[in-house]
Formats: sequence, C-alpha cells, structure tokens
Amino acid sequence: MFSVLLVDDNPSMASALYDILVLEGFETFQASSGAAALKILHEHPVDVLITDVIMPEMDGVELYRHTRQAHPQLITILMTAYAADELIQQGMAEGIKTVLTKPIDIDFLILLLSTYKKRKAAGD
Repeated sequence: MFSVLLVDDNPSMASALYDILVLEGFETFQASSGAAALKILHEHPVDVLITDVIMPEMDGVELYRHTRQAHPQLITILMTAYAADELIQQGMAEGIKTVLTKPIDIDFLILLLSTYKKRKAAGD
C-alpha cells in the first residue's frame, strides 16, 4: 500500500489535508510535530513525507535530515507559506525536490502523489 505522513502543527490545515488524502485513497498518517513524525516513521514505513517547514522544536528541514539516513527512499515534500524562506533553500540544497506553497493546490498535490504511487507500483 502507498502511504503518506502529513506533518503540520496547524490543526485545521492538517485536518483538512488529512481528510482529503484519505478520501483520495491514500493511507495517511498525521503528526503535529517533528518528534511525533519520527515516532510514526519508526513504527510505520511510509512512502511520502509531507511536512510544514516552520514548526516549533523541529522544523521541516531538520525533520528531513533526521529521516534521510534511516529512510533513504522516503520522498519529502515541504509545505510553506514563505516561498523564499532560507530553510527551504537549505532543504533543496540537501536533496528535497518539491516545495508547495500554502494554500496548497490540492489538485496538484493529488496528481503528484498519484504519480509517485504509480512509479512505486511500476518498481521505479
């Protein structure tokens, strides 16, 4: 099964995205912090990590740094309201390829996740 971990400290944003992803048929896990996300990743393998950039205690790029060694196949997508943020530039320099600006274009996100799902099914 193709699974997604959604990490956002904004409960309304996280809940709305979670509901949409579940309705679209993605096995979806939700965390409100980087620490909670790491716990979920330890317990459940996921294919895609979608994380907010700006969060207290551990930002999205730091979360990516914690995950890339233990989960090298994990695709990470950053979400941000601040497209020119220095953290985003650091994350992209370290290997993150996808950054979505808020408000999230849901149709694009679903298309992106569906593409990743098809690639996984094809063995790419």
